[in-house]
Amino acid sequence: MQINFFEWIGYAASLIVAISLVMSSIVKFRWTNLMGSALFAAYGFLIQAWPVCFFNSAIVFINLYFLYKIYSKKDEFKIIKTSEKESLLNEFVNFYKKEIEKISPDFDFNLSNKEYNYFITRNMALVGLFLAHKESDGVLSIDLDFVTPQYRDFKNGSFLYEFLTDTFQKSGIKTLTATGMTPAHQQYLKEMGFKNNGTDVFVKQI
Repeated sequence: MQINFFEWIGYAASLIVAISLVMSSIVKFRWTNLMGSALFAAYGFLIQAWPVCFFNSAIVFINLYFLYKIYSKKDEFKIIKTSEKESLLNEFVNFYKKEIEKISPDFDFNLSNKEYNYFITRNMALVGLFLAHKESDGVLSIDLDFVTPQYRDFKNGSFLYEFLTDTFQKSGIKTLTATGMTPAHQQYLKEMGFKNNGTDVFVKQI
């Protein structure tokens, strides 16, 4: 049985919507679901299946509404200093161990050698962790810059680096280095202003 072009559109729309349902990031879910719904609406229009067209058009507008709320909302961020002696830090790292290994496969879970340790909260929700140590005079090596899956939209990182720049400069730090082992983390570092030197190492001057 030959499948026509319109049916391929329907299959593609179904696949995109299905993919959106397994995304942990709310922002990615909304954007992907929006694309799938828009394609479904076009599919319904092309085959003149008006309930499919109207229903998915409504979903498109619902996604647009929530995306508008996400991007227009002014979140309240806080940076909270912590240390390896605090149980919350150890509990957080242990709870997100598998997620941390996905982002930073080479991460050393020995927390005793980390000098700069900060939690990131967003609207009082604990969403991220930053760990780093001095590599040499004026150079800070970032051991971990981790954000929980549902909050990975670059806002946390932007606030983090803006907030900590003054602290770093007062400590005589002029250069930040980080290792990007995965494409997603490499893209994040680029968004944060890091430059790639041709290897997995990324550098940012402050």
